[in-house]
Amino acid sequence: MNSRILLYFIPAIMMLTGCSGALDDIKPRHAIPQEDVTESDMSKILNGVYSSMEYYTYQLWFNDDIQGENFATSTGVTPMLDPCNMSPENVNSNVNILSYWRNSFSTLYQVNYLLGMYENSSDKDNVTLREIGGACYYFRAFIYYRLAVHYGNVPVVKECTDDIIAISPEKDVWAFIESDLSKAHECTTGTSTKWYVSADAINALAARVMLFQGKKEEAAGYALEVLKNTAYSLSKNSMEYSSIYLPNSSSNEIIFGYVNNTRTSSYCNFAGVVNDVDGNWDYSPAKDCFDNLYSDVTSGAVRCGDIRKVAVFSSRSGENNRVIRFSNGQQQLAVNEDYLHTPVVVSRIAEMYLVAAEGLGKENGAVWLHKFLSSRYLLALSENDIKNLSDIEYQDLSLDERRREFYAEGMRWQDVKRTGRYDLLNTLDGRTYLMYYPIPQAEIDIAGTAAYPQNPGY
Repeated sequence: MNSRILLYFIPAIMMLTGCSGALDDIKPRHAIPQEDVTESDMSKILNGVYSSMEYYTYQLWFNDDIQGENFATSTGVTPMLDPCNMSPENVNSNVNILSYWRNSFSTLYQVNYLLGMYENSSDKDNVTLREIGGACYYFRAFIYYRLAVHYGNVPVVKECTDDIIAISPEKDVWAFIESDLSKAHECTTGTSTKWYVSADAINALAARVMLFQGKKEEAAGYALEVLKNTAYSLSKNSMEYSSIYLPNSSSNEIIFGYVNNTRTSSYCNFAGVVNDVDGNWDYSPAKDCFDNLYSDVTSGAVRCGDIRKVAVFSSRSGENNRVIRFSNGQQQLAVNEDYLHTPVVVSRIAEMYLVAAEGLGKENGAVWLHKFLSSRYLLALSENDIKNLSDIEYQDLSLDERRREFYAEGMRWQDVKRTGRYDLLNTLDGRTYLMYYPIPQAEIDIAGTAAYPQNPGY
């Protein structure tokens, strides 16, 4: 959706009618005036916003693994010819630029609709309303994190409007994200369950936001706040690791995610997108990843016996069939008999260990990296071994662990971009402008080039 056009989806209608199939017929005249919405209505609307954020997160989940060269097409074992390629017109693009943009702003509209009711409330100290405000500020920060990472300069839309909002510089977008996270903290009083926005979820997102900007000390600080909570723990074996992505998972790794079991349509079916190479799925693991991602490292940064290997990859009938973590039925280590309801996990405690290790640097971060590695390998480097690595070896180790840990979780391209390690993408071939998505030409045609200037290189 363009920021100029009112979205015809009103979350109040969705929750008060309970009929998602009727959404196509909703028109602006069906909207409930904000001043007539009660606290009870707002709670119901919040459930609708959770549902929308769940599907939004899932829809854009796979892009960074596609461009990060983690996937092959379903018809073969080699990576796509040019996974990095994008164009403003969506011609020969492996990412639907226009869909990414419009999905972001249509979901943002729903968040802003509810957030506007909270901000206009005369009873902001009400516990229920604070919960609503905190969740919405978190959701808006999450949406803008994705927009800033991928597009850089984007319009900052703070309320529901049909006006054209000119694109803001990237630095202002990041400042807006940080402001919303601060507001989310002010509204959120404690730790809730893993399926709802909590103080830990906000800290985890803040750690990611700061790390991407290169604010390493601040990133580590937020990560350490989450690590203080002893309710979280790293998986100690392959079965525990494989169980993270089971419906209603009880894994102590999960900080925040969407439960994905209350929808009646548009299931977040991970296994329907990435699985084998028999043509029934869009993507499969790239052959290099399947063959080598979890291999032992016997020299330098020694790591042997990676417990993640059998939890992520499974070979059913030889080299030509490869299954990843989001299993379609019973192929995986932890049997998932209800794969349509695989949870949409946003943040895990593993990320906080790795953020702390990277943010604190080699001398002070080695202790956190060692703790992490000790949970993932039968044999791993000692804390002193880590401290004896060179700076580039320490970064290589960190990036390799993040690729192993978050394979098929939408992290790889972001890690390459934020560290400037473009040498890790074989197909980028010097086209560094592709590390920013183009502004969709269809949006520029509506808003004009003065309001929506194109990103360099396109």
